[in-house]
Amino acid sequence: MFGLKFRVDCPYFVTFREPTSTSLILSYVIPPYTTIRGMISNALGLPRDDLRVQDWFKIGIKPLGFEKCREMAKILKLKGTGKKYERTFPSSPMFREFLVEPSYEIFLVGDEERIKEVHSALLNPKRPLYLGGSDDLVDIEVFEPVEVEEVEAKEVWSVVEGVYEGCIVEKVPYKFVKVGRGFSVEYKTVSIPLHLPIRVTKIGFSIYGEEVMVV
Repeated sequence: MFGLKFRVDCPYFVTFREPTSTSLILSYVIPPYTTIRGMISNALGLPRDDLRVQDWFKIGIKPLGFEKCREMAKILKLKGTGKKYERTFPSSPMFREFLVEPSYEIFLVGDEERIKEVHSALLNPKRPLYLGGSDDLVDIEVFEPVEVEEVEAKEVWSVVEGVYEGCIVEKVPYKFVKVGRGFSVEYKTVSIPLHLPIRVTKIGFSIYGEEVMVV
């Protein structure tokens, strides 16, 4: 197995919107796994509904820092198919959560060929890279791929699947599942440590000298 680490810095602010929020625009404190895969697909130049990277690797997320804030925003409500939109609902003010200058380290674990393909794409992306909204561009530092080994970890330097004390617990989008002509979303419940490392006894991976959990 091979691993890849890259650091993502959002230089301004970003919202990872919870899709079930309506009267409030709530934000996750980490980028959902679907969002990370979407950014990688963008780097590879894949079409919008091409979901092949979902089967290429597992993902670990290490939060380096974030501050959640809230603002009052006037939201323009539109209805449409994606090709054409109509303003059928009145605009209204509502609270919107956002993160100020968040940073993360992302770990990928998978086959050597796929990991090296993603590494090359992140160094020379086909399209501009962003997380959250299309205006939320990011700075990326990409490390060299390395061989990784599975270990029994007692201290983990990443987000952990499940519920643990001293963490922010969120149910985040994990992957898209084809249902008929459309898609549904599979979610994972994860614990986001407020202070690293988090003490657990789990099977993880040793990557770049750190023990991390991948999902």
